[in-house]
Amino acid sequence: MKGLLGILLTTTMLTIAHLPGALAANQQSIPGLDKESLFSADKIEYDKQNEIVTAIGSVEIVQGDRVLKADKVIYNVRQDTIEAVGNIALLEPSGEVVFADKVELQNELKTGAIRDIRVLFTDNSRLAAQSAVRVDENTVIMNNAVYSTCRICETDRNAAPLWQAKSSEVEHDKLSKTITYRHAVMEFYGVPVLYTPYFSHPDPTVDRLSGLLAPSFKNSSDLGYGISVPYYYVISEDKDLTVTPTATTKAGLQVATEYRQAFRKGNIELDGSLTYVEERDNNDDKTGDKEFLGHFRGNGQFQVNSTWSWGFDTFVTNDDTYLEKYDISDADTLTSSAYIQGLRGRNYTSISAWGFQGLNADDNSGDIPIVPAWLEYSYVGEPDRYGARFDANVDALTLFRTSGQDTSRVSASGGWHLPYTTPSGQVITLDANIRGDLYYTQDQLENPFDTTSETTNDFTGRIIPSLSVKWNYPFVRHAGNTRQLIEPVVEAVWSEALGSKNTPNEDSLSFEFDDTNLFGSNRYAGLDRVEEGPRLNYGINLGFYGSGGGYTTLLLGQSLHLDNETSFDEGTGLEDELSDYVARLEVQPTDFVKYTQRVRIDQDDLNLDRNEIEFRLGTDDTWFEVGYLRLRDDLSAVEVEKRNEIYTASRIKLSEFWSTYGQYRRNLESDGGSIDAQLGLEYLDECFGFAIELKRKFTRDRNVKPSTEVGFRIRLLPFN
Repeated sequence: MKGLLGILLTTTMLTIAHLPGALAANQQSIPGLDKESLFSADKIEYDKQNEIVTAIGSVEIVQGDRVLKADKVIYNVRQDTIEAVGNIALLEPSGEVVFADKVELQNELKTGAIRDIRVLFTDNSRLAAQSAVRVDENTVIMNNAVYSTCRICETDRNAAPLWQAKSSEVEHDKLSKTITYRHAVMEFYGVPVLYTPYFSHPDPTVDRLSGLLAPSFKNSSDLGYGISVPYYYVISEDKDLTVTPTATTKAGLQVATEYRQAFRKGNIELDGSLTYVEERDNNDDKTGDKEFLGHFRGNGQFQVNSTWSWGFDTFVTNDDTYLEKYDISDADTLTSSAYIQGLRGRNYTSISAWGFQGLNADDNSGDIPIVPAWLEYSYVGEPDRYGARFDANVDALTLFRTSGQDTSRVSASGGWHLPYTTPSGQVITLDANIRGDLYYTQDQLENPFDTTSETTNDFTGRIIPSLSVKWNYPFVRHAGNTRQLIEPVVEAVWSEALGSKNTPNEDSLSFEFDDTNLFGSNRYAGLDRVEEGPRLNYGINLGFYGSGGGYTTLLLGQSLHLDNETSFDEGTGLEDELSDYVARLEVQPTDFVKYTQRVRIDQDDLNLDRNEIEFRLGTDDTWFEVGYLRLRDDLSAVEVEKRNEIYTASRIKLSEFWSTYGQYRRNLESDGGSIDAQLGLEYLDECFGFAIELKRKFTRDRNVKPSTEVGFRIRLLPFN
């Protein structure tokens, strides 16, 4: 504080002397001058007898990282105090600004008393108090205080904010970064609605702090009335835990937890839940016993070095319908995996393990595969001077079931690829590839779709050579602001499986022919099934591209198989010599409108065997989307169920703070009906938010009956 005296006296003498060189002379004669302090004012008066310095008009004192502004500042040297009066603003190092009518400070502006204090925090939240005492540099105690994050009404500045917390005493501890209330009352529009003897929350400088999060309420026909009250616990800078107990009137208590931890080279996230309830059968009738139900889910990623990384992703439950009943997930198959992978230059290696859990009523755990080891290796060579390159791939896995077929497979392939562009712009791509597969199977089914068929144990193998040449010729022209594209594409492919025709099929049970696999040497998703024989794939790409970014594209194509036997199952669209037609249309005139349609058209009667439509209209705040999917009914042989379904969803911003949203899904088959629906209303401003939501499930899954749920959530910013 003595440094301030030197500044004040120096400025006083400069004001009297009006000499440019006086500052240096007076600084030398005043001991304790703080070189890091700055001071300015319109007028300085010094009472030498009483040792009082008075600064008047646009006073500004900079002491380290603090800045004090006022109309008038009086410094009493003997008492070592500063008194500031009128339009006071104190800028703190943390960024908040303190406004007051009168301030008395000591100890280099670190301690003192303040009258009619108002604090503007860095997140624009506000705290006002009748008086305050700055106990030390880190602690301020305020009396009769009010806190809110809501903006003041511009038309009526005396109106109560949407919400505010009133307290007889509020303590702001900057060391622990907390604001603590004693005998606090929560008001909405000036009406008291909640009293608590103690309440605290982090100040705006804090990203994370332990404490209760906002509760949520719901009423479900399955679970009854329920309330969830999450508690967030900061364990340390690199880890935290959230515990959420949910109490319901029909199903008792459920406890859910979420744990997160960051490491120097990775992170993990784990969550789980547990409840102890009355056991129920598939008809939702009580059996008289009780049981534990729950789930566990987790994932992690870790970088070992610049080449290698490892991770895991797991999801399990001990009950088929638990996840659906408690609205955790609607998945019908849960997947768990762990992996180690490396990427160096053009080499990629992965070793992984996989497990699956089926949740459908007809799933048999003994038939579901477990993959304890799966090796994948890929190498892509450098292009030579002609652009040609080699590649090599290795795939090896072991798969077993507790009951049913077990399979071990090793596959290795090598290929040569040459892309060439002619001077006229034609693009010709040559591909040659050879692959070898070796299998050992136990309890292999002669018919993988018939669990009662005969089983065998056997070594099988094959060699698969393939050749292909692909030609495409893009024609582009400009017409005004539009660029037009016409591109015919033709691909000739030959491949053959030489060796055993009785290899197992684990990864190619399901197949759909569409625009994504019109071209390629093997249209099956996995390795176990191979497309054989000579065939010709052909199509045309059309495109219109505007200068503003809008575009319209169309792909139309078909495949001609030169063998009568195509190896594809009935209903796939590739079972005949001439395949079905596939097409994709995309229309996006602006960023606010997008339409996509994918179809498969029967080449015999031109019926739509597959029709998929996606349409979206709007911005991020207000949008509408609709989706439609129809699959014809004879795809059961390839494990693709018949579907005829429509989905629609929307969000509408009604005003600056109000929004409504919803979604609806319906099965359009004659024996179908509504699947699920949701409707919500949300309010969210800078300080407060709430949402009320109605959900309806129309389908039944064993002991999960059609249900209706009403939920309510509240957000008090910045508390949650």
